[in-house]
Amino acid sequence: MAAKLLRRGGAGAGKGIAATTAMSAVLAAAEVSGFVDRQPPRIIIEKILPDLSDSSVNFTASLAHVAYGTSAGVAYSTLVPLRWQNRATGVAFGAAIWALGYEGWLPALGILPPAHRDRPGRAVAVLAAHLVYGWRLGSGNRESCQRES
Repeated sequence: MAAKLLRRGGAGAGKGIAATTAMSAVLAAAEVSGFVDRQPPRIIIEKILPDLSDSSVNFTASLAHVAYGTSAGVAYSTLVPLRWQNRATGVAFGAAIWALGYEGWLPALGILPPAHRDRPGRAVAVLAAHLVYGWRLGSGNRESCQRES
């Protein structure tokens, strides 16, 4: 049982990294197109660690984003029963992460306004990025589930 859970967690970490990479591509496109002025991980690090140099902010934001996405991938893979791990639950999971962050802890800490009060372009782009994260996470975990069964 513990070995199976560890395997699921390890697979979830890998899928979380892949899903974060896909999400980051959406955020980069949103930044280039002007929907976001700065990507949320950068804004978060700038608020939490205001004395970092610009290059340190970039590195720390990237590292924190991958760590957060990896951890969420482990949580999804270990907490969601295997039979329910698919694109639909992945997308729901991505939406839940978005809601908890952008309607919850980020406004509570004064880092970003709640999504319903934010600039519409940023709110939609960030939600879309989280849905892509969930889609990729659920796709990957479904494939892992088939191998494990």
